Amino acid sequence: MLNIFKMDMRRIFHSKMFYICLFSMILVTGSMIIFGVVPDFASIMGAGAAGTEDAMMGNMMGVGMAFMMISIFFALFVCQEFSSGFAKNIFARHANPKRYISGKLLSLTASGSIMLVAFLLVSMLLMAVAGGGIALPGGVDGLLGLVVGKMFSVATLASLIIFTCLFARKSAVGIVVGVVTAMGAIPMLLNLIGGILDLPWIAYIMQYTISGLSGLPTLTFSTATLAIVIIGNFIWTVVFAALSSRAVKVKDI
Repeated sequence: MLNIFKMDMRRIFHSKMFYICLFSMILVTGSMIIFGVVPDFASIMGAGAAGTEDAMMGNMMGVGMAFMMISIFFALFVCQEFSSGFAKNIFARHANPKRYISGKLLSLTASGSIMLVAFLLVSMLLMAVAGGGIALPGGVDGLLGLVVGKMFSVATLASLIIFTCLFARKSAVGIVVGVVTAMGAIPMLLNLIGGILDLPWIAYIMQYTISGLSGLPTLTFSTATLAIVIIGNFIWTVVFAALSSRAVKVKDI
């Protein structure tokens, strides 16, 4: 596991894809901040009031954009191994799929978290420069709780992309699944249907999906909320890791 993690991290830091996705993420969101499209720091981090226009804009142009670019990088990085034939070399040396999956999950989570922290720091800097200010109602504890919650979402997104790429072996499929998940498109659609049909239980269930868990943390620290986010993401990660292990066994490398 650690050998795969170290190998992946070297490849990631020497990969043009990593820096292109990181730059694109910062460029798009930075432009939105400078031109005032995303109004405040809470909206940028997807911590605005749920269901509001600002929260939806944050999902599309704020942290949602960050997760979209992170998922695109994940899909391209994992599927490249199969398109180039490099995966055969990896499995020749590491026959146990659990080691491959755990090492890959660890490296993607680490690199995705680096991208997320870079997004956070640049967003805070640009908000300060643009004059919008940075309101932290929960102080440093609230900010750290939010970031930790988002990092667990990165891990779950990584496990989802790994499973998708191992099963489909197509980067386009991984990108589509990642982008749809990052945008929270399915929960938003189902929440809308639930509102129209007066079915409030749909909204309750949707908050425990991958996208829903990502939107739970706010800038006001809550131990209960953070616990729900960590446990929920851990369960999703384990499920997709198990499915990934199954996908490796049933499909030829």
